[in-house]
Amino acid sequence: MSHRLPFLLALCLLAPLALADETKDAPAPTPEEAIAGLEAGCAASAEDRAARHEETPLFERLGGAEGIHALTAEVIRLHQENEAIAHFVPEDEEGAAHLADRVAQWMIMATGGPADAYDGPSLTESHKHLELTNADFLAAGMDVMQAMKNLEYGQNEIDEMVCAFVALRDQVVLPEGEAKEEMKEESGDSGSGW
Repeated sequence: MSHRLPFLLALCLLAPLALADETKDAPAPTPEEAIAGLEAGCAASAEDRAARHEETPLFERLGGAEGIHALTAEVIRLHQENEAIAHFVPEDEEGAAHLADRVAQWMIMATGGPADAYDGPSLTESHKHLELTNADFLAAGMDVMQAMKNLEYGQNEIDEMVCAFVALRDQVVLPEGEAKEEMKEESGDSGSGW
C-alpha cells in the first residue's frame, strides 16, 4: 500500500495550490480535507514505515545530526521565502540559524537519534503563540517536502517525515479560537480589546 502514499501526499498537499481556472469543475480540497487525506495515506503506510524505521532509523537515513541540521536550515530558508508562513520565522540570519538549530535538535531526537538531543519546550508550548491553522501546517509541510527534494532525499524518507509531522499536527495546530482564549486567560485579558 505504501506505493500509494506519494500520490496521496502530492494530491493532498498540492491540490489546494491549484489555479482557480483549473478547479472550476473540481474544487480544491479544504485544508481539513487535505489533512484527512494525508492522515488516511499515512495510516495505510504505517506498517511499511515502521518496518523501514526498525531496519534503519530515519535519523540514520537522513544523514544523522549533520544531515538533519542541513535539512532544517533548508526548511527555514524556504519558510522565509513562503509568503503564507514567512511571518512565523525570523527574518535575520542569526534568528533563523537559532530556529533551525532548535528544530534540528528536536528532529534528531524524534527520528531515532539520541534521546537527549532536545531539551526545549513541548511542541504545544513552542507553537501555541503562533496560532497555526491547518493551512499554515500544509504550507509548512510543502516546504519540508521541497527541502527534502532539494537535498535529494528518497521518496520513502520524504513520506516518513511528512507522516511524522502529520501525526503531530494536533500538538501544533490548535482548534480555531482556542489559542486566543488561552492567551487571554494567561494575560488576564477580559477580551474587550481595550
